[in-house]
Amino acid sequence: MAAFGESGTYFKFGEKPHGKASAVLWPVWVHRVLYPEVTRARLNVFQRAVLGLIRAKVVRVEVIAELTNLHEDLIRLILAQSISNGWLVANADTVTSQGLRVLQEEEDANANLKSGYIFQDALSGELWPRFEAQLCDIVPSEARGRFPTFVLNRKTGRSTTPFLLEPSQRVLPACNAASLMKAYRNYRGDYRATLQLYGKADLPEQIKLQGLERQDAQPRLAHVLVWITADLDGGQPWSVRDPFDLRDQAWWMNSRLLPVVKENKALLKHLSGLIDAPRGKDQTVEEWLSDLQKQTDLRVLVEFPWAERQPDIKRYLSALLSRQEKLAQGDTAENELEAALTECQKLLEVLMQWLISTFPVEPALMPRGEQRSAYHLNRKILMSFQIPAFNAEVVGQLSRQKLDQVIMACSSPSSSLKALLFAAGWGVCSHGHHPLKTLTEEQLQLEQLLELATLRNQGSHAHSKFTGKKVTPVTLPMAQQHIQYALGFTDRFKEWM
Repeated sequence: MAAFGESGTYFKFGEKPHGKASAVLWPVWVHRVLYPEVTRARLNVFQRAVLGLIRAKVVRVEVIAELTNLHEDLIRLILAQSISNGWLVANADTVTSQGLRVLQEEEDANANLKSGYIFQDALSGELWPRFEAQLCDIVPSEARGRFPTFVLNRKTGRSTTPFLLEPSQRVLPACNAASLMKAYRNYRGDYRATLQLYGKADLPEQIKLQGLERQDAQPRLAHVLVWITADLDGGQPWSVRDPFDLRDQAWWMNSRLLPVVKENKALLKHLSGLIDAPRGKDQTVEEWLSDLQKQTDLRVLVEFPWAERQPDIKRYLSALLSRQEKLAQGDTAENELEAALTECQKLLEVLMQWLISTFPVEPALMPRGEQRSAYHLNRKILMSFQIPAFNAEVVGQLSRQKLDQVIMACSSPSSSLKALLFAAGWGVCSHGHHPLKTLTEEQLQLEQLLELATLRNQGSHAHSKFTGKKVTPVTLPMAQQHIQYALGFTDRFKEWM
């Protein structure tokens, strides 16, 4: 095995972008190919055919016309041009030394093969739409842990230690002609677009292919240095910069990055520092909210990776994290504080809905209609659950719920948070491995959940001096406390998701 990863070979083609960026060594299979060099022809195809026949001693106009399927007048025009250019003698029956040299140069150009390199992604197996005439090796200066370190600027000593990705393609997919030509078309399109935008000054010479002549039997594994930045324009947390500096972004890699990050917690940690969302003075609200959402998506990946398995919970979890970030950045108006409590309740409600759906109550355990109205019946049912977190205070509050609503929530969980908690608890009677049987009173602290439900019930109604009721004002510390509680409470159930 090589010193780092599996290749021990590293290439760097482009420069580090301005601003904050993280380096990653991306695994590739490097194919060496030979292809005919495309040169500007001095002879067109008709001239080449006519001069070639005259060199072979076929000099009569009618015979040349028959062999080439060209009109005799066109043949005579080509002969006149060739005499004028010095390629034929005056009577057009012999090719001059100059004409022979031009013919030979044309034939040599067609046989002249150039060497180049194409890159096949060792994670996805797809060809990159980039071709290089030369490989630019970089040599590690030292090792820090399992990753190599490279000096970026010898004058300043500035260095970087990229994250090294291991290849996942152990069996190399075929590099066929169709995939090669698709990659070349994309490369040519990118080159043309960049040429139109910026001109030719900073562009490397374009590689022009007419076809591959030969390909090495065995490609070699290597790593290409790529730079990753925060995605300022798109909807993703990060953007991969074009490692060859042909375009701004490596569009063919952007869609692959997020799945790779989700499977690699160490890479996620490496890239997490690229995203922060303080509001810039020149940012619009929409731009700031977009940045907040990207930061929230990153937090979900880092702190709640299990949420990927439950999209509904992830959606409300993400909304609550966004609200938390807005409060942290000073957006603490009364409506924002109340909205934070609403997001807390929504997250807890969808969690209860998941519990009810995952651990359903057997209908036979529910009382008949004539027995449904008594507080004492509710209390008896709740006590029978023997749930550690259902202490006297919790049982007392839940006993006041209308049992009809609780029973309906068992089959259609769209009721209030308290009714949903009651219905979720009922599931322990049918499922011995129910989470509420395992989690302790200290872990769940259901009194705080009930307090949140009461506050939200207060916030859903208008209040004034005419009601005569005392209203508990929502403060920033209160909102922050409930956010932390809702996040922590939800995280307790990850082992069952």
